[in-house]
Amino acid sequence: MRYLMIAVIVPIYNTEKYLRETIDSVICQTLSFAEHIRLILLDDASTDGSFAICEQYQKQYPKQILVKHYDTNQGVSVLRNEGVRIAGEMGDELITFLDSDDKLADDAMEKAKMYFESHEDISVAAIAVKYFGTRDGEQRLNWRFQEMDVVDIKKQYTFPHYYVGGVFLRKRVLNELHFDETMNFWEDALAINQVIVSEGKYGLIQDTFYFYRKREDESSLVDTAWHKKERYTTLLSSGYGQLFAYSRKKHHRIIPYVQYMVAYHMRLMMMKSKQSIIEEILSEEELAALRDDVQKVLKKIKVKYILQIPTSLPIIEGMLSMRAGKQVRAKRVYKDNDCVLMYKGVELARMSERSVKLFHIIEDEGSEFNGMWRGRFCTPIYAMKKEDYIFAEHNGVRINSEEFICRKQIFILGKRLRCYYHAGFAIAIPKEWDRAVFGIHIAEADADILMNEIVFNEVRLIYFKGETEEHDEFEIDRDDEKDM
Repeated sequence: MRYLMIAVIVPIYNTEKYLRETIDSVICQTLSFAEHIRLILLDDASTDGSFAICEQYQKQYPKQILVKHYDTNQGVSVLRNEGVRIAGEMGDELITFLDSDDKLADDAMEKAKMYFESHEDISVAAIAVKYFGTRDGEQRLNWRFQEMDVVDIKKQYTFPHYYVGGVFLRKRVLNELHFDETMNFWEDALAINQVIVSEGKYGLIQDTFYFYRKREDESSLVDTAWHKKERYTTLLSSGYGQLFAYSRKKHHRIIPYVQYMVAYHMRLMMMKSKQSIIEEILSEEELAALRDDVQKVLKKIKVKYILQIPTSLPIIEGMLSMRAGKQVRAKRVYKDNDCVLMYKGVELARMSERSVKLFHIIEDEGSEFNGMWRGRFCTPIYAMKKEDYIFAEHNGVRINSEEFICRKQIFILGKRLRCYYHAGFAIAIPKEWDRAVFGIHIAEADADILMNEIVFNEVRLIYFKGETEEHDEFEIDRDDEKDM
């Protein structure tokens, strides 16, 4: 009897520390390894003991494990393409990819087999990602797996997919799958999305996981890619450009799914955590060229798709500004005792959802602010003006703050987007107050907007633990490297 075979393609380079755990996660599946799984181990001229480990496992499982060793380093795309070729020639019905430092949940193969048996029309499907190692938690796109089990990219174009680890494909679509061997990053996102764009849909295999290792030395390809100049100088043309061209080839236009997923991915480049890296590795001329290239890409993306990205307002405004070639700001609308940020009829944020922060009591007898609480209202959606001020209310009593100069600014790709010069404040809180509700007075609208309540003893505890404003770093957005 011939069983459905799943080929697991594992490119390997100097991962002897993790490789046994990776291989064992495949061998120990709840789905029979002997009857249903083929493991293709491709060693890319490793200089450690990785190849020896592969040979040991092949001797133990000669029918299930195929090993190929390269004398010179080829790159991960060459190895993945070779793995696809081998699996295709051997007639395996499904293939999947596993990095040599990651692992699969023990029921991943069984869940994949069951999924494809019940979804004959689906040719590509993914499992959710969890982090392990130096970082725990789930990948930020895992919410998709709670929504549905099939994504129609015409209808659900805001369901992007980027990674190839834990993606299963039928052999009938292997002709559409090719990893660009000239690219050093995003080649997996490009390859898998060419298949998705061609198919028009992809599956979501629920209740199992691909475990992505976060290394202590941050030496994985994903971790190091952001520190390479090519990440910013060639991705826009070789990655985004190729995907745009492929969409036009298949659909005669850049379909909404592609526009949204490129915009969603570009937001990573705009994050605060990337700005110091960009300024360090790019010259002024290269940074200016990057801004020009970003503008060219963004002009191919409709504004409505940029507005749908789940990210912070500065990134949205930054992308809209670069697209337009001039500064773009969301319109402030004051209603319902709130400040609502709008752009082209789309609500982007509300002031009342933000928080005032207190740091500590100022202890400086030579300062006019001695004995007052120091704080800041440094929010992505609004930079306070000189005439604005923070206030605190308790039992019907209101106290207004005084300005305490703040030095924070936001830069995106070398351009200043926000200046928080007036965001700092000092406020004299009576000693008998144990708490207060804080708000902001916006002078241009003569509006008071209430925000958060602060319990002063809780702030003191944080301060005594050493968690001062230096640890209250303002983040534009949450970075998620597996969005690569």
